[in-house]
Amino acid sequence: MRKNFLIFLNIGLKLVPFLFLGSIALLHIWGVVKVDTYGLALLILACLPAILPIIARSIKTFKISKDGMEVATTVADFEGKIISKDGIRAVAANSRDSEETTFPYPVTSRRILATLWFYQKEEFGENSLKRWGFGVGLGASDYSEFQSGITHLTQDKLVHVDQRGICYLTNEGMDFCRENKVSLEAQGPFYKHFAPAG
Repeated sequence: MRKNFLIFLNIGLKLVPFLFLGSIALLHIWGVVKVDTYGLALLILACLPAILPIIARSIKTFKISKDGMEVATTVADFEGKIISKDGIRAVAANSRDSEETTFPYPVTSRRILATLWFYQKEEFGENSLKRWGFGVGLGASDYSEFQSGITHLTQDKLVHVDQRGICYLTNEGMDFCRENKVSLEAQGPFYKHFAPAG
């Protein structure tokens, strides 16, 4: 219950600037509030600190050239690039091996599994009953990505999340990691900086 509330609160806080700008726009359209160009510019500037991190999290690079516009997103990071030239088309990445592109979970889930698998082997070994775990705090910039990735893994019972938000590999998760060892070990752990659990 608490976890769902925190996820809802996190999403709600990200929507506040958009809701605020939208309500001001509606009030202006209905004639309740008069907003001139300078006022609109100041409103957008006031909301930029909340809006820019959301945009920056989803766009890695943005290039405009004579051939068109190229945008590399974090979602398409392991699958290719999204290119806009007289429309939008997806171009498959040819630099990735086939095993990597057929991994059954999204990139965010792969990052969590790769990290859990790396430190599980390092701390306790592949066949230990002990489990190494970690979590990403609510205030962290990649919290929503972590939650997105962990959802797939908990649904398939590969990972267990305790009441503190720390995730651990389950027995099924250990088996999955052994079967996909090459793919998970190719890039090493994604999460590397940890604070002690409190």
